Amino acid sequence: MKRTIEMITMTLIIIVVAAFVGSTLMGCGGDDDSIIAISNDDGVRGGEVYNQWGKPETDPSDPLASFFQEELHAPYWDGQGNEYKTFFDHGDYDKEICLMINSRQEFQQAYMGSKPLPDVDFSKYTLLIGRTWGNDGSFSLGEIALKDKKSYYELQTKLLHHVGGFATQAIIDIYFWRLYPKLEKKNIVMKRTVENVMD
Repeated sequence: MKRTIEMITMTLIIIVVAAFVGSTLMGCGGDDDSIIAISNDDGVRGGEVYNQWGKPETDPSDPLASFFQEELHAPYWDGQGNEYKTFFDHGDYDKEICLMINSRQEFQQAYMGSKPLPDVDFSKYTLLIGRTWGNDGSFSLGEIALKDKKSYYELQTKLLHHVGGFATQAIIDIYFWRLYPKLEKKNIVMKRTVENVMD
């Protein structure tokens, strides 16, 4: 009888230990994403531009922010037959796009404008330049989070839909840029969500 109790006890201990080890190993290989966040302490920064007329204030002493304040916009015609493009061509209005730039050469290839490019230390940083959209003028950019999904990055854009007021009834371009600690060269999958907020 004593031998049977010892065998049952030992079997239960083995089952409990096996279950614990199995769940721990499954947790390691699961969907545990690391979030790469913007940290001002590391000098990593970003900004957004809602359209070429409505621009958030920018620190004029920051050459990179000032450059994007002026140059990150939708393609447009000047009325004399001249088209001005900077980083994006005309495309689908409801399409999200993100450019990953890891070198000065890639920065020059992505830029279609004529102004001198600001300095970026690409040995330490990766520049992301993105475009999302709002259904009308009541949309603005909320949070941006970059998640490392191991085989690709997921760039989550949260848009704020300001309800209860008046807005222009046209799809608006929302552009943004972010400077991150050096990223690996992987695909970026865009994930857009919309949150209604009362004004």
